[in-house]
Amino acid sequence: MVDAAAAIARFEAELGGIRRQSDPYEHALAAHRLGLAYAETVLGKPEDQLRRALACFDVAASLLDPRFHPVEHSRVLTAAGSVRRSLGDPAKALELFCAAADIASGRVSTDESAAMANNIGLALLERGDVAASIERFDQAVERFDATSAEGRRGRASALHNRGLARATSGHLDDLVAAFADHDGALAAVGFDEAALHHGLVQHSRGVVASTLSTTSPDPAAAATWRLLALDAFTAALDVFVWPEHAVRHGMVSFNLGRMWAAGHSIDDLRQAMVNFEDAVTAFDPREQNAPWRRSFDSLTATEGRLAVSHPGWHRTDHLVALLHGDPEGALRLMRRRLTRWLVLPGPARQSAVIDLVGASARWAEPHGAGEAALALLLTTVMELPVEAQSTVLDALLAARNAGGVDEREALDRLVDRAIGDALNGPQRVFVRDHLVAGGYERP
Repeated sequence: MVDAAAAIARFEAELGGIRRQSDPYEHALAAHRLGLAYAETVLGKPEDQLRRALACFDVAASLLDPRFHPVEHSRVLTAAGSVRRSLGDPAKALELFCAAADIASGRVSTDESAAMANNIGLALLERGDVAASIERFDQAVERFDATSAEGRRGRASALHNRGLARATSGHLDDLVAAFADHDGALAAVGFDEAALHHGLVQHSRGVVASTLSTTSPDPAAAATWRLLALDAFTAALDVFVWPEHAVRHGMVSFNLGRMWAAGHSIDDLRQAMVNFEDAVTAFDPREQNAPWRRSFDSLTATEGRLAVSHPGWHRTDHLVALLHGDPEGALRLMRRRLTRWLVLPGPARQSAVIDLVGASARWAEPHGAGEAALALLLTTVMELPVEAQSTVLDALLAARNAGGVDEREALDRLVDRAIGDALNGPQRVFVRDHLVAGGYERP
């Protein structure tokens, strides 16, 4: 935030240092740069910043005569159109995008021309003109130069947008074509070149596949589409991690939960439960009340379904069982849980780990689910800084010291086995020394 404020201050100073009357061209370019900075910043209220950006673009457009500076003028109009879209005015955005494309025609690179077609397509789609938007996305896909990194990113974006447009009809053939476009968008650009793009496209793939899983007349095909949706949402979740992408993380977690909840096994319901819980955590009920409420209602409904066959089980009991029953996804799930627990206030953080330790102790026998959960906890926390390691080990000690003699002895044996399973020599020494200092007695 400090860097963004400093950049805006620098651009404001730059604009103030260029006289509009004596150097209108440079003043216009400076106003354009400042407008872009306002539009892209996360400081203050978004709508206020976008309004400031529009004011800058108005100044720049008034000073750049399209007869003499057509390219610069068209770029200012494009920037203003993007802001109008963000402000919820696709009609004005479409007008600006079309004007920019007309002025720039034959004067800009094929990539820039393709980007203009892509922008027009987006505005048309938002206005409900799906057929016209697909025509523009077709143009963009054809024009982008796939030999350059910028062209590959642009082509991937146009393919993604065309898929979104095709999916709006809800018809089976259009949905299948949309899924193919999303596959093409993934293949068009490498993950290392555009990680966030991959996350967005995977989420869109998941949405299309989830719709096909409920509309396909063939049960076998519907089951396949559900598996594809699960894979796509899981891949998107690896990109939109919490808390860096909290809202998107909540959206993907909710949709992933819905797909798991469509299954019938107990582990399917457990997967749904943990993803709905993640969504509840990610959404701020003050800012995103509707999605938060939807996620919370889904969470409680899923817990109700689990309670039919497992009365008296807590969420953490189901978590321990799920960690044991899904070895492939267990590490990802434990990392997600620790990410949430370690940022909680001290008492809540300790309580979360104590709950896991208690559930592990309850389910130590007969299948070793508790031992596996504790071993995974130790393995995962050893990837983190020493402060996090100490926090988890202190919580483990608190859980141990809260029980009676028999409970402590049983937990000591369980912890000793988990340490042996999870850790190598130096790690074992560190963990055991920390625990012994807190009262742990090795069996």
